[in-house]
Amino acid sequence: MAAAVCWFFQSPAVTSNPMTDFREAAKPTARRRVLTRVQEHAPELGDRIVARARAEMPGYMALSGAEIARMTVAIVDRLLAALRDARALTAADLAALREFGEVRARQGVSLSDVQNGWRIAIREILDDLTASARTARIADRILLALINDLLDIVDQATQAFSGGHRDVEIELARHDQQLRAEFARGLLLGGLGPGDIRIQAQRYGLDPEGEFRAFRARGDDPLATADLRGLLRPGITSPRIFPTAMDGDTAGFVCGTGTIETAGTIGLGPATRLADLPRSFRMASRMLATAHRYALTGSADLDRLGLLPAIVADIDLGDELARRYLDPLGTGEQAGIVIDTVEHYLNAGLRIEATAERLIVHQNTVRYRLARFEELTGTDLRAPYSAMRVWWAIRHRKVNPAD
Repeated sequence: MAAAVCWFFQSPAVTSNPMTDFREAAKPTARRRVLTRVQEHAPELGDRIVARARAEMPGYMALSGAEIARMTVAIVDRLLAALRDARALTAADLAALREFGEVRARQGVSLSDVQNGWRIAIREILDDLTASARTARIADRILLALINDLLDIVDQATQAFSGGHRDVEIELARHDQQLRAEFARGLLLGGLGPGDIRIQAQRYGLDPEGEFRAFRARGDDPLATADLRGLLRPGITSPRIFPTAMDGDTAGFVCGTGTIETAGTIGLGPATRLADLPRSFRMASRMLATAHRYALTGSADLDRLGLLPAIVADIDLGDELARRYLDPLGTGEQAGIVIDTVEHYLNAGLRIEATAERLIVHQNTVRYRLARFEELTGTDLRAPYSAMRVWWAIRHRKVNPAD
């Protein structure tokens, strides 16, 4: 806009003469005379604006040239009428401009393209206004006043059509999120048939035979909720996400086999096809419950949790294993030390040296504690099945302390 104004004042065709200024200032119709000339050119002006907009911005190429020209000329007429009468835009003008922004948003034209098209229109109006002022031999100061008034009107107009466009964008985004949430919920709960899955997948550009992972996070976990919401930001390179609400939690599925980076706690099911997401969702729910039971953060899946979901689910078996392998040691401090040593030993792959390093004790101390455990429980820790049962008992007791 500033370039257009500077271009005008650098033009040698427009000159200032004190006597001419005085005579023109005395003519109340000078302003109208110039703007009448511009309005007479409105159809040609609209054609130029539309031609440039369609040539320079892809968003306008898919639209009807006649429809764009009709709305463009109507808006230009409103601007010129306000400029001719030296007034601000009326409520009706602003409503029309707001509707202009809404229509463009529903047509899929981005706000950036609308604003670029608007700059083209204003530059064309300025050029026509300058040419008409030159032809009518209007004084510089009158033209300058017209330009300043036009810029003020443009500010009003920009706020109106931008507000209309943004409101529709928000409305469309909410509607799309609602549809995506319904799609995700239907998949997770097994409520969609094969035909519905194919139709919806095509709509979102998904391959029904591709790989997807269900997820679940507690609604009262602000860190997990914020990280999931971050995946919805436009342009982010993270996997595409389809979230929904589920019994107060945030659930859904992500495209691909990757994990979800989070500072909170999110349960992830195994990768599967769209039609098999109910199974993945059931696993994600179990992973989430297990992670919270053991106070784990981050993404929790089968690779990370292993048998822990089974331990959490089968309380009776865990109680029996704990009674069999832990109760014989008693409940005192020494019993806790022996159990802790056994757990480190199992996690270290039954290696005495590694266990001693982790506990920062002598290897003989580790051997003594392990022997004490085997003596009191009658268990051979080197036997795979015995070791598994002892590990299960220890992990169960961690989240289900004895009374």
